[in-house]
Amino acid sequence: MDEQKEARRSGQAETGGAAARLGISSRKVGLAPGTVVYTGRRHVERPIVSTLTYDAEGFSETDNLSVDLLEPPQEANEGVQWVNVVGLHDTDLILAIGAKFGLHSLVLEDVAAVRSRPAFVDYQDHAFLSLKMLSWSATDHVDVEHVSLIVRDKSVLAFQERPGDVFDSVRDRLRSGVTRIRKRGADYLWYALIDAVVDHYLLLIEEVASRVDRLEENVWQGDSSSDVPAEVQTLRAETTVIRRALRPLRDEIDRLAKEPPEWMDEDVHPFLADLRAHTLQISDALESMRESLGAVMDAHLSVVSMRTNEVMKVLTIMASIFIPLTFVAGIYGMNFQHMPELEMRWAYPAIWAVMIFMGLGMVVYFRRRGWL
Repeated sequence: MDEQKEARRSGQAETGGAAARLGISSRKVGLAPGTVVYTGRRHVERPIVSTLTYDAEGFSETDNLSVDLLEPPQEANEGVQWVNVVGLHDTDLILAIGAKFGLHSLVLEDVAAVRSRPAFVDYQDHAFLSLKMLSWSATDHVDVEHVSLIVRDKSVLAFQERPGDVFDSVRDRLRSGVTRIRKRGADYLWYALIDAVVDHYLLLIEEVASRVDRLEENVWQGDSSSDVPAEVQTLRAETTVIRRALRPLRDEIDRLAKEPPEWMDEDVHPFLADLRAHTLQISDALESMRESLGAVMDAHLSVVSMRTNEVMKVLTIMASIFIPLTFVAGIYGMNFQHMPELEMRWAYPAIWAVMIFMGLGMVVYFRRRGWL
């Protein structure tokens, strides 16, 4: 406990910056494995614990539950329990819940280590999966929240950093009582929560694709501006955030689908295979978006280059027209004393006629060659 308090004090200044972007934290340096240290920022005044308990016949919800009153189901007729914890800064609460449900100390450490990459660990009597829940923030950027999902016997525990999530569809299905989720066990609920997070990735990919399409359309319609490189870079940064969340999760789901845990009901195996296919589809779409952003940048540079070439062509033609005129003007601008043409009565208008004829002749020549 003293180690955790010291870690919290020493890590107060580390709240973001490069460490957050890289997904690392120095708050746990020097601490023993299994030490629970929250590596994120505080988002709620106090943690909120709620439960949903259900079976094929009934359903109940409890909000703002005290940990002292929290008890895992013991009998088969007690149904499946979903415990949702919002707010991870109170490590004492996490330890208390871990003691209630008999969770491994490394699981509790990973729950509070919100900057870690998505990972799956099977402890036989319970299993842990961490993943990133993504959404669009108020500032139009991808917002990342660390979520931990633990399944044991007849319970699923979900730990998240702040209020608001993508699990409303699962809650609605539980409340309706007409879907398969009420008739299945905790392993299916665990899968359903993972599936809800993955489904939300697709919404982000669609939004990015929409923005890329609009940007590409503007480029080819001639509305390209100097802001295009900055917009492309912003979208690349957003796809990088999604990619960092998706790739390790895809690998873990791929491993789960190929070798399902022994504790998982065989009826859930096909759903894991479907989830694996879904993550692969989203991954392919994400890579396609990254390639499209490169194509948009190339298109922008091509349009800018073509515009520059058009300007240079006009300037070159104008220079070509004035070169012979400048030559004639230079000849008669020399101050030689004996220049026969200077004494002629019609020399001045004649030189003008010659220069106009030369200029118009070159314009006609350029037009016939298709250069104008």
